[in-house]
Amino acid sequence: MKNTYVTGYFPFIAILLFSSSLAMSAIPYAIKLLSSFGIYEGMLDHFSTNGIRLALFAAFAIVFFIVFSALKLIANTITELCLLFFAKDPEGVNLKKIRICSSIYLGAGLLSFIFVQFPVGIAGLFILATLAYFIFVVYVIQSTMSFPSLIGFILFELLFWFLLIIGTIYLTMKLYNSVQTNINV
Repeated sequence: MKNTYVTGYFPFIAILLFSSSLAMSAIPYAIKLLSSFGIYEGMLDHFSTNGIRLALFAAFAIVFFIVFSALKLIANTITELCLLFFAKDPEGVNLKKIRICSSIYLGAGLLSFIFVQFPVGIAGLFILATLAYFIFVVYVIQSTMSFPSLIGFILFELLFWFLLIIGTIYLTMKLYNSVQTNINV
């Protein structure tokens, strides 16, 4: 069966896999945190241990699903904007070519369950998959773009993600410092 739409489900499945593995990884930390606050023992009066674990899994899975979905939406938008600016491709041939690249995230999502005990390993695997995805996308589209256009594509992508990450870190630090200042007063 050769259908161009089959690969359209790969990102969704990859997001589900990464969200599930990260949710499973976060449960022990959440239980330790709840125990240190003395909340966990009170919860055991009303729910079973498995019920609490299931509720934590569902909550974390939803949060991680939202985060990964937002990242995918931003990534798709930026990639298509880069192709609009730098590719001479009015028919969208490059978009069809790079659709198969999402299989990298699918494979990494499957491998993420190996690192359930190590959340840093899951994050590292995600970063490695992102790097492999980017390199593969550049490799796939390089034959349809001139060298200056390809350099523009790469720089635009890197600059956008760099600014997004630095901006997010900056705003998080400002918010944290603001909360700390208000608590100490």
